[in-house]
Amino acid sequence: MKSKMILDRIPYQFCEGPFWGNGKMGTVLYIRNGRLCVSIDHVGLWELRETLPDEPKASFSQILQNKEAYLKGNPEYVVDTNIFENDIGRTRLPALAVELELPGTVASFYAETDLATAKTRIKLEFTDGRKAESLVWLDSHVNILGMELAGTEGKELTVHGKGWDLESPRLQTLKNWNYDPCVQEQEKDGFTVIQHFGNEMSAVLCGCQEVTEKGLFLAVGIETAHRSKEKTLAEEGRKLAHTYVREKDTFLAEHEKDWAAYWNGFNITVPNQRLQEAFEQEMYKLYCNEREHSSPVTLQGVWNPDNRMPAWYGDLHNDLNVQSCYWPAYKTGNVKLVRSYIDYYTKAMPRLMERAWKLFGIRDAVHVPVMMAPDGTGAASEWCYWNTLLGPELFVAVDFTWFYEYSREQDTLKNQIYPFIEKVIHLYQGIAMEKEDGYLHIPFTTSPEVDRDGHMLMADDATFTLSSLHYLLRKMAGYADLLGKDGSAFLKWEKKLAPVKVNETGYPLYAGIDVYGSHRHFCQMYPIYPLCEEAHNEVANNSLDTAVNQGFLEYAAFSFPYMGIMAARCGRGNMCRTMLEIYCMVFRSRNSFTVNGDPYQNGVLRISGTNAGESSDAFTLESGFFVPTTLCEMFVHRAGADVWMLMGIPDEWRDCGCEDLAVEGGHRISVWQENYQIYKVMIKAGCQETLVFHWKDNTPLKRVWRSGEAVRCFTGKCEIPVCSGEEWVLEF
Repeated sequence: MKSKMILDRIPYQFCEGPFWGNGKMGTVLYIRNGRLCVSIDHVGLWELRETLPDEPKASFSQILQNKEAYLKGNPEYVVDTNIFENDIGRTRLPALAVELELPGTVASFYAETDLATAKTRIKLEFTDGRKAESLVWLDSHVNILGMELAGTEGKELTVHGKGWDLESPRLQTLKNWNYDPCVQEQEKDGFTVIQHFGNEMSAVLCGCQEVTEKGLFLAVGIETAHRSKEKTLAEEGRKLAHTYVREKDTFLAEHEKDWAAYWNGFNITVPNQRLQEAFEQEMYKLYCNEREHSSPVTLQGVWNPDNRMPAWYGDLHNDLNVQSCYWPAYKTGNVKLVRSYIDYYTKAMPRLMERAWKLFGIRDAVHVPVMMAPDGTGAASEWCYWNTLLGPELFVAVDFTWFYEYSREQDTLKNQIYPFIEKVIHLYQGIAMEKEDGYLHIPFTTSPEVDRDGHMLMADDATFTLSSLHYLLRKMAGYADLLGKDGSAFLKWEKKLAPVKVNETGYPLYAGIDVYGSHRHFCQMYPIYPLCEEAHNEVANNSLDTAVNQGFLEYAAFSFPYMGIMAARCGRGNMCRTMLEIYCMVFRSRNSFTVNGDPYQNGVLRISGTNAGESSDAFTLESGFFVPTTLCEMFVHRAGADVWMLMGIPDEWRDCGCEDLAVEGGHRISVWQENYQIYKVMIKAGCQETLVFHWKDNTPLKRVWRSGEAVRCFTGKCEIPVCSGEEWVLEF
């Protein structure tokens, strides 16, 4: 039984209302100016033009010769990123909206979202004592929001589709860009709104309403396309909305079936209500945003507000901000939901290769901007400071390896993963420099987001950069063997690449530069996670201690659950739980969206413009997705051939369990603990290899079963040679 998500205060702001999504369309309901407002977002709402020349201000070699000027934002080397004051472009755009004029002033509000079925029951009470109820859902298969309203006469409810209010100060940018006002067509039983945007694009919002004995049923849909197709979109949108009104029961049954199939694929149970609810809420958000044939997850996903420009351009932010959005999909066995991410970046390769040539002068290579639009161009401005940094392509390449490690799809490996990573490696082979020690070094790298002297610290050989390259080179050598290629060149180059050095503090930020202050991303611990090469050893523990000893002052929202992952991989369950609790208590708005900094004044961060100065309706998704990822890691995680079970569970959790969580290799693992001890493990093997299983307290094994047959009981370490399709059961 999934928990219900309860919102029992009037949602006057976007980050306070109930929400729904299906990967392409997203909606949030709130009260605005006395009306019931439902934002209607679509993943196709992008402004992709840029008026500046498509050439970097300086090549990478010129930047290396003028590092200080570059870091200070000298316009000879850096393009201004303030697109909202300059006529540039490239940003996610606001949602459209539907407003319902209510028959009175709302005095109380109650919304109960059934996460299992993605349906919400809403109860309204007006100041004159009248009451109304609504059932709302966003269909899982078609772009239609369904709303049943009861308790008011249908004739009392006036429904309006809304385009952008170009006179609003928060949308002044769109007016400056000479956007046209929307075209609205109100019909007896519905409406059509056409909103032009971007480069000859149109968003078409269609609604159909039916007055019933109980009140009103409303079906609303949205699509985007080139303006030449807007008439067709409008006709098809109206037809779909009318069909949905007539056949809503059939559509709704398929919607519920789809959500049931999703939830039946995995589960965790923990004796902590806050964390249990957070797990389920974030996994609900995951399926609202990620579908196999949709779009990759941007900073706000499918929930951009209708009354403001998206925060931070609403882009594909190619560091942990995007990468971590997919971790819970992998860890819960939902790898297919990541396919749209792999497809988008593969499709964008021609532009990413063009970037590598223009900025670095290297052919057959890939460079990814930090802030990216879906077509591979840079969000904000193509050649601004952030989009000329090294590093984002490494985040993406590691994501690509994860897809194969969890899916084992040979065709995807051959046609998408291998070619992409090969071109990423070509980029770094082209810029590597041999030094006196005989090793190849990578110049002017970043370790997001560490600052010094008022700007990001940049130096040669960031631990993040070197560890990622070593990891990718070893993976590619193995992938080459799988594909019948010669992978020896990858290993040969890896031997020449400068090694990652550790010391008594664990992993440094850069070779020769230890962690010296509190910061947000912990990319020096990248080998621990997400490379997953270290766990339960001295270097992992020392690295964790060093980060903790610097304090929390410069942390961001996701810093706490990310630290929780590191704690789980060091066997510190109590710390892991505490990091998650802090995140859930401090960094979530009323409807569980992530808030940046400390706007509610919980006192856990140093107050500054960058970490606590954001408005309360500026939110992102990635921090929340750290929560289910961390909980999965608490139950089971892997490094090399070693699989650790229940090693991140806090001391006071007596009974807990997980079902069908995934680890590298595509293995699905279920683990149960009773009375503080492990008592049963089930393993569904995804490939052929030998795994070594570990669990805390060395609880002795009683029986071992392989595909229903008893086998010998293991003594000492539990080393099991598994084959794809086998099912193993360990009883304690």
